[in-house]
Amino acid sequence: MKPYHAGERRPGTIKLSSNENPLGCGPRARSAIVTALEDVHYYPDGGARELREAIAAVRGCRAEQIIPGNGSDEVLTLIAGTYLDPGDTVLVGEHTFSQYRFAATLFGATVRTVAMPGLRMDLDLFSRGMDEGVKIVFLCSPNNPTGLTITQADLLKFLESTPPHILVVVDHAYIEYQEADAGCDATALVDEYPNLVVLRTFSKIHGLANLRIGYGIADPGRIEELQRVRSPFNLGGIAQSAAVAALQDDGFLQQSLQVNLTGKQRLERTLSRMNISWLPSQANFVTFELPRERSDDAASVARHLAERGFTVRPLGSFGLPRHLRITVGTPEQLDQLEPILQDILT
Repeated sequence: MKPYHAGERRPGTIKLSSNENPLGCGPRARSAIVTALEDVHYYPDGGARELREAIAAVRGCRAEQIIPGNGSDEVLTLIAGTYLDPGDTVLVGEHTFSQYRFAATLFGATVRTVAMPGLRMDLDLFSRGMDEGVKIVFLCSPNNPTGLTITQADLLKFLESTPPHILVVVDHAYIEYQEADAGCDATALVDEYPNLVVLRTFSKIHGLANLRIGYGIADPGRIEELQRVRSPFNLGGIAQSAAVAALQDDGFLQQSLQVNLTGKQRLERTLSRMNISWLPSQANFVTFELPRERSDDAASVARHLAERGFTVRPLGSFGLPRHLRITVGTPEQLDQLEPILQDILT
């Protein structure tokens, strides 16, 4: 097993390596955090009742269909711990979030990698890879680190053809940034497909990455199974209060979306002016490939950027040694970044 390598954060640099919200968290969440400090000496609500009800109201599901976790990473571990035995097989994309592989390996499963032609998740290839040993399929849309999506039609076709004993986990960590009809939304399909689990998080657009709040949405019977392996008090009270408040702060959500869309388009134009190919992301980052004439790799370019005040993510650990991922920053951050990118990449 290989340890997870988080996006680098260097003192004195602007961090654009972990896809955090550059605006921080919203004012309602910030106020809720301060208020919740008064109860820091009490144990939190182990069932996260208020949070589950708040999520259900926003997502159009029922509270009993939701399991909160210490980040969606913990929900991944709960899923693997509940359903995987040594020798079982899981399917993951060739270039995707490493924690799917980690969770499966932790419980002795075999991880089978599915090719991603054009850096897209081809669900037909996933279907062809399924045999009687496969227990779980992990999908990510918008995908980290490419920002590319699975279409709703392709997801429905895949769910229809997948045997009911195979669990399909769809990670929607970045879905709030997805433009209308630009990709799938599996949340509304949970009632129809008991073998579907949808992952969501407060770490991205809600700006609460430090508090570690994620959740899964699934059939109530499946949630009950996952609850059996969940640690008590796995989500602190401060985190729960902040998440409830964040769901009610539509003004901050809309502001974050606008800053991201404007900044993403600006980054894309900057890269295009340098004749650098980038991927059409539906998330809060832009991934691009180094020009072929360069002899160095993405890790080397990332080091040069860090020396100039910006940490970004080289994607060698994702199997893409010539690609970099840059989180969309504020206008002020992009003002500083653009001339440095121009200087290093041309």
